[in-house]
Amino acid sequence: MEHLQSPFAIPLEDVDMLNRSEGFTMLRNYLARNADFCEEHIQCDEQAQETWLLHRDILHALIMPVVTLFERASALAEAALCTRKTEDLELAFAGEARGAFLCLQCFLTEEEQWCKGSGCPACVVNAALSTESHIRLTIAASLLSTAAIASPTSPAAVDDESNKSLPPLPHILPALRSALASDPFWNNDGDMWPYLLSRATQLSAGIQALITECVNLESLVSSPTSARPVQRRVLTYPHMPFSGATHVEGKGVKLRKSKLAKRQLRLKDEEVELMRRVALQCWAKARVPKQIRGEILGTGKVSRVRSLTCP
Repeated sequence: MEHLQSPFAIPLEDVDMLNRSEGFTMLRNYLARNADFCEEHIQCDEQAQETWLLHRDILHALIMPVVTLFERASALAEAALCTRKTEDLELAFAGEARGAFLCLQCFLTEEEQWCKGSGCPACVVNAALSTESHIRLTIAASLLSTAAIASPTSPAAVDDESNKSLPPLPHILPALRSALASDPFWNNDGDMWPYLLSRATQLSAGIQALITECVNLESLVSSPTSARPVQRRVLTYPHMPFSGATHVEGKGVKLRKSKLAKRQLRLKDEEVELMRRVALQCWAKARVPKQIRGEILGTGKVSRVRSLTCP
């Protein structure tokens, strides 16, 4: 029967405060469309189901801003590095920001449905205690909700007077700690909370660094050269004075598909690629640390598969 009750216990005064938030109420109304319980949890009484839904909505309000941040960071990294290879996107960041990006990339790839709150609300809530990664991200998201940081997706911070934004959500931390203490798995080797809180604090700091990096990348990929209409991908490639040579195609004599013609075309492509790499190397020297420049230029090691074993 313990699985038919939420593992979290949030005080009524905290619940009342959340319900007074216009932003949280709007979110709850939106998520109410996905309130179908599985065969096991459909047996819960109406009050228990309301509790499951409330706790699912709180988790969604915590996790989805982090998911949105990661999606924006990935888009900016693609634009800055001129690549869609997911294994290369980390190269756009450094230090704590890079570690946080990797961690989010691994987790969101494997737990996308949970992060979006899909499925049975009760199963979503129970899954928050399933692994250390779930717990760490939940704690980090709660810490971020109380941090005074601006979103990289907007040019200016939102006024405090607007009540449509989500409120800070530190309420999950005492409830999460109590749930871990009463869980036989997590309480088997003593109090795990100090360790989990320490790891989550590191992740929270990394995500804040990632936000700062995103602000810098935003200004990089939105440079004035992007206003030129003819060239494609000007948002991603640094401007190359010789790039106009690539637009002269079709003005010369058409070559037959002979061996000599194919060789000439290959040499032309090699010349363009060499010039592109020289320009990209100059850009990378100014933007990217030396030890990872080779990976950006395509001379690095073979791509690897991400997993939740990342730091």
